Amino acid sequence: MNKKLSLPLEGIRVLDFCQMWAGPHATEWLSVMGAEVIKVETSSRIDYMRTVGAPPGMAGKGPNVGSAFASLNWGKKSITLNMTTPKGQELAKKLIKLCDVVAENFGGGVLERWGLSYEEMKKIKPDIIYYAGSGYGRSGPHKERPAYAEIVDAFSGATFSNGYPGGEPNVIGVSPWTDGAQAIHGAVAMMTALYYKQNTGDGQYIDAAMIEGHANFLGEMVMGYIINGAVGQPVGNRDAFMAPHGCYPCKKTGDEDEWIALAVADQKEWEALCKSMGNPDWTKNDAFRDEPGRWENQEELDKYLSEWTRQYGAYELTERLQKAGIAATPSFSTRQLTHDTHISARGFFKKPLHPVLGDKVLAGLPIKFSDYAEGNYQTPPLLGEHNDYVFGQLLGLSQDEIRRLTEEKVLS
Repeated sequence: MNKKLSLPLEGIRVLDFCQMWAGPHATEWLSVMGAEVIKVETSSRIDYMRTVGAPPGMAGKGPNVGSAFASLNWGKKSITLNMTTPKGQELAKKLIKLCDVVAENFGGGVLERWGLSYEEMKKIKPDIIYYAGSGYGRSGPHKERPAYAEIVDAFSGATFSNGYPGGEPNVIGVSPWTDGAQAIHGAVAMMTALYYKQNTGDGQYIDAAMIEGHANFLGEMVMGYIINGAVGQPVGNRDAFMAPHGCYPCKKTGDEDEWIALAVADQKEWEALCKSMGNPDWTKNDAFRDEPGRWENQEELDKYLSEWTRQYGAYELTERLQKAGIAATPSFSTRQLTHDTHISARGFFKKPLHPVLGDKVLAGLPIKFSDYAEGNYQTPPLLGEHNDYVFGQLLGLSQDEIRRLTEEKVLS
């Protein structure tokens, strides 16, 4: 099938006030799918992600060295606009009139203080879609509380449920996981609102709370408590039914530890694993005869299994087990992930020629369309790179006006 040159959201324009991780990643989905996303920034308080992940020797050298920012802002356009000035707020209102969506993830009340509440926006653009992402949501007794990923982890119940049996609560190791969950929910919500607008002509206010988005992934634990009063406890790498199930040590490669993750779902897979191991005597232990027995005796089972897996490299053992019909894979480091042949073959990682970062490998989005061209993976924007386009071409300001507003620190 021939790929269409256009993308699903071409013709949609988004005014993006989002910062940090969750908000920018949500609007990034729209950008990659073809929407024109205009990121509103200011040089007086740059997005913190512009400072994260700077290559060696580049930390502190300007607002365009953060690889974290680059990975969250594919294809967007960046403008600098001082929203604390009346003229800046006036220009923002003119831009809203040209947009389908306004997105922000500030603490409660920031846009309202700039005269840009949802009610005020509707006076400017009656069918505007306003996405407000925040830690606790824009209603309820905690609506003004600040929140970072670890705080949301704790409030949503994830910290209590994460870790090893008998141990203390643990935050989820990759903090942006919480932000990623919020971003996906936000992207879906905005696209749903766009579909609703297409069919009804009406806009929408979207109130998205990170704590609810995170709790949404604890469905079985919440249901377990509601139905039988059981409070979910940390289980480490173990499963509620499968055994063996977890990560097991393998032979080292140089100075780097290697691990393999494997899961055995039923008796047939257990017998295949035993055969792969050469049916050692310990597999004939009555304690491991059936699925309930293996589950009840996981500690002893894992000890024997680890002794076997240590003899092999993770890649070698993965191939062996996969051929036997057992779900297994190396537990990758980020270095191994970025060099993996499967990921490379799918084109997940992109390599833009960034004017500051250079030839940098960045993650794309985990989707492919059969009937569309590849997403909008234009180089992530430099700070204020698109001032002339947005204020000149879209709003019709002359170069003299843009220069004057820049000197007056309105476009800064």
